[in-house]
Formats: sequence, structure tokens, C-alpha cells
Amino acid sequence: MPHPDATLDRNRTILPFLFTLLSVMLSACSSTGGKPEWVDQPESAYPASTHLVAVGSADDRNTAADRATANLAKIFEVAVQDSSMDFSSAQVSSAQGQQQVTNEQKITRTVSTEARQVLSGAQVVEYWESDVGRISALAILAKQPAASRFQQAIGSLDREVKELIDYASKRADSPVAALNALKRARLAQIKRDQANQNLMIVADGRGIQGQFDTAAVETLIRNALNSMKLQVQAEDNSLQAEIQQALATLGVPIVEQSNLVLGGDLDVAPVEQKQAWFWLRGSYELVFRDGSKVLAKQRWPVKVSSTEPNLLPQRLRDEINNQLPGYVFELLSSQ
Repeated sequence: MPHPDATLDRNRTILPFLFTLLSVMLSACSSTGGKPEWVDQPESAYPASTHLVAVGSADDRNTAADRATANLAKIFEVAVQDSSMDFSSAQVSSAQGQQQVTNEQKITRTVSTEARQVLSGAQVVEYWESDVGRISALAILAKQPAASRFQQAIGSLDREVKELIDYASKRADSPVAALNALKRARLAQIKRDQANQNLMIVADGRGIQGQFDTAAVETLIRNALNSMKLQVQAEDNSLQAEIQQALATLGVPIVEQSNLVLGGDLDVAPVEQKQAWFWLRGSYELVFRDGSKVLAKQRWPVKVSSTEPNLLPQRLRDEINNQLPGYVFELLSSQ
């Protein structure tokens, strides 16, 4: 007959195993049991006052979890309308013999970097498998930690915008350095606005008022462009006229004499033929000087094609004119 102490020790070893097995069996039963309410109404599982929730479904657990998290991310998708001038995308087109300037107005729909960072705190907390093997997953995100992260991001971006604007107005050693700082401030301000939109989602509509907004930064950029007063120099009269038009598009005054000089040059290779197509390739160079000092210099490749070689020169000029305002702004605001 076993000693009572031995029987007690054996029971102590077996009981935890039985409890574990029972838990696994119950979990397996629940995964194929009746449909939980959260599958159709995710908000029923966690209160909207404290959590964001989303459901995803697929034929396997990993995909279902990924889709649930992706659906959670969609809550942060915001339409950001940039109704102001996209300085790097201004284009010139010809209509009825006259040049017309068009400034793209872009509407972007995206999950901001800040939203992706906050979604690192998202968790998939429930799974359910239907009778046909379809798996649903429930993802949650606690609002309070998310709000704290957005607030930290906004504070950091506010400081960055202020520092860049202060640098541009007080310490920049050239017009290029100042304009580059303002361009970076504009991008930081756009990110800040997106972060504030995300904060309002998790903080019941409460955002943080900033010192600047995107329109104010863009006004500073326009003022910086307007204060440059450039002289244009190019050996070819057509090149000079095209550069002057690009500067006018950006609002940069053109004067006959100035220490600030913008010059351009076009190098073109011989026409190449490949099967039925003719190709004209080259490069366009812009140089920005303050007296004899080169402030910025860049070169861009250009190419056009046609089935008729005599059309290539005009197509090349049209392509350059379409891109030239963007090239000029890129040069004047380069690092």
C-alpha cells in the first residue's frame, strides 16, 4: 500500500497538468462555439471610452490578425488637403499659344508615421473560428497611451518647426539655407497637423493648438522667394526666357543686376534610333551664385522619344519647361 505522503505528492504533480489540459479543451470548444458578439459588433468587447477596436477575418490566424490590425490602422486614415501651392510640382503648359501655370493640389490619404508608431501598442486579444473554418480576430488599442504618444510627437514637431523658422529668419548664412529650413519646417508642420488629427481621434476631439500652421509656413516660403531678386544668365536666349518664366511661376523677382545670379545650361547628345523610335537624351544644369560663390548646383537627366526625329527638339523643350519650376525650387531650397 503506497505511503500517504507519496499519494499526496503524486496528486500535487497531476492536478496542475489536469487544470492545464482542461483550460486547453475549454479554449478549443470556445473557438468553435457560438459566434461571440464582438465579431459583428467589435465595440461590445471593449468600451469606446477607453479603446479603439477592429475585427479582421481570414482562413488562418496570422492573416486574420494582420487584417484586424490593418483595420485598426484605417481609423487613423485622414484626408489631408494641401490646397496651397506645391512648390516642387508647379508646371507650365501651353494653351492657344500662351503659357499657363498649373499648381497641383494634392489630396493624400495615408496613415501618418505617428499613427504607425502608436499602432505598435495594438494587441490582438480574441480569436473565433466559424463552423466553416473562417477565423476572426479582434484587435484593440488603448486610447490613453496612444494619446500620450501623439502628444509627445506634437511637442517634438512644434519645437522642430520653431527652430527651423528661427534659423531661417535669424541665422541662415545664405538664401538657399534659409529656404531649405523653411521647406523642412513645412514638412514638419504637415506631420504635426496629421499627428494632431490622430490625437483628436483618441482624445475625444481634443487637439493641441500650435503656434504655426501650414498656411503660415507657406507664406514664409513665398516671402523668402519674393525677397531673392535674381539675375538670370544663359548663353541661349531661349534658355534665359524659360528660366525667367520658371522664376515668375515661383514668385521670384527678376532684375537686370544682382549679386544673386541663376544660370542654366542644356547638354544634348546625338539622336539615337532604336527600332522604330528615335530618342533624344541630355542633361539640364542649373547654377545659383552669390557673386563668385556657388550657393547651389544641380543637374537633371532629360529624354524624349518620337517616331519622327524632327519632333524631338520641341518635345525636349516642352518637357524641360514642364519640369523647370520644380527644378528651380529644388535648387533654391537644396541643402
